[in-house]
Amino acid sequence: MEENEFMEPSESDLMELVSQYEEAEKTRHSIFLDEDSYDCLIQFYHDNREYSKALRAADAAIAQYPFSAFFYTKKAEILANQRKFDEALPLLDEAERLDPNDINIFLIRSDVYLWEGRHEDAMEVVEHAMTIAKEKEDRCELFLETADIWEDQEKYNEVINCLKNALREDPMSEEALNRLWFCTELTENFEDSIQFHEMLIEESPYSHLAWFNLGHAYAGLGMYEKALDAFGYVMAIDEEFDPAYISTGDVLFITEEYTEALQYYHDAIRISKPNKELYLKTAACYEQLNELVKSRAYLRKAIGVDPQYDEAFFRIGETYRLEDNWGKAIHSYERAVKLNKENIDYLSSLAEAYLSVEDCEAALEVFERIFQLDPQSKQHWINLATAYFNVNDFRKTFQVLNEAELKYEGSADIFYIKSVFYNRAGNRHEALLNLERGLLADFDQHNLIFEMDDLLLDDAAFIQTIEQYRE
Repeated sequence: MEENEFMEPSESDLMELVSQYEEAEKTRHSIFLDEDSYDCLIQFYHDNREYSKALRAADAAIAQYPFSAFFYTKKAEILANQRKFDEALPLLDEAERLDPNDINIFLIRSDVYLWEGRHEDAMEVVEHAMTIAKEKEDRCELFLETADIWEDQEKYNEVINCLKNALREDPMSEEALNRLWFCTELTENFEDSIQFHEMLIEESPYSHLAWFNLGHAYAGLGMYEKALDAFGYVMAIDEEFDPAYISTGDVLFITEEYTEALQYYHDAIRISKPNKELYLKTAACYEQLNELVKSRAYLRKAIGVDPQYDEAFFRIGETYRLEDNWGKAIHSYERAVKLNKENIDYLSSLAEAYLSVEDCEAALEVFERIFQLDPQSKQHWINLATAYFNVNDFRKTFQVLNEAELKYEGSADIFYIKSVFYNRAGNRHEALLNLERGLLADFDQHNLIFEMDDLLLDDAAFIQTIEQYRE
């Protein structure tokens, strides 16, 4: 096939081709098509997930062009994507026999081995292909394939080296640039990323993705002014590249320049497809500026994009909390929890909201759920004990605290909390005994009892006991 002379058919021409082919197949009449037409047919069926039809078209092409390695490779690719590796590999062998220099054959074979977890075999295939690859584009693809092999093994430093090599072959490779930033975030090797991208920009000063990656590397090191400059170059090169506007807004948000951040988020909204995360960022800016009505408006836009967006419901609840509108806050928190039942932040906020309207029974139920989800957090033990105390279930209160005392041996705060609760429950002996235990464990934490109950500041027995342990 002479791909350099191939012109993509119009949609009407393509549908006419499909119609003619299917009519011939239906009536079992022979039809002669050139190689480009068969390629279009196979790709059409593949793109529409009609894999059986794609395979039949590939078989028809092979029957008509038995010495074309391309169609053996095409059929093998379809079978490999369906994980039919035993059928794909012999086709690749035949394709290689017909055209041993076709790099696509080796890329597909490497993918098959990679899907089977045969990393060494996949690497061997790519290394062999490197010896015959003459075009920079082919070598770039092979380095990207090598990056896949290393990434499957979670060896991200090796992945980064392969991506750099790919970019040395093709400095404008979007796939390599996009993946390079992802790996840089994982490894947090921002200094190296800055050095590499500055070198890349010297060779390709109009690579907006290289500038974009450079901006993120600067931001990763907290060099926000340089990050903003880099993102500015991105927008100058490509005014419609909305990630640059979003990233600029993110940096301005971090530096608490919320009004300026809003300008860039609004620009991104103007030029991009509606995006729930972008609406959420915009709402967060308005929340920081205390424009809570506007914040809720954008959160509702986010919900319009994704009605199951639990974080947006939660943030709406947070805006109502800031207005002390607990009824609406609770409603929003409940919606968030319904969508994400195991999010402890959502549950904690809901429990606190119930306490704010003095619905202690409802708060207790939520604190019990939180404790079941994460019994390793000491604070959850304390919250649960407090919730039991609020509903006057003193037996369970001290049962939880006693278990917490055993679990977190020597924790002064547990003793101080028990002291306050025993005092409120009318057991002065246990209250003072636990106060002494707390003072022995950590005297400096004793102000906790006054934070819990400021009336104790006038309790002579408590004050006298504290003074006895003061150095």
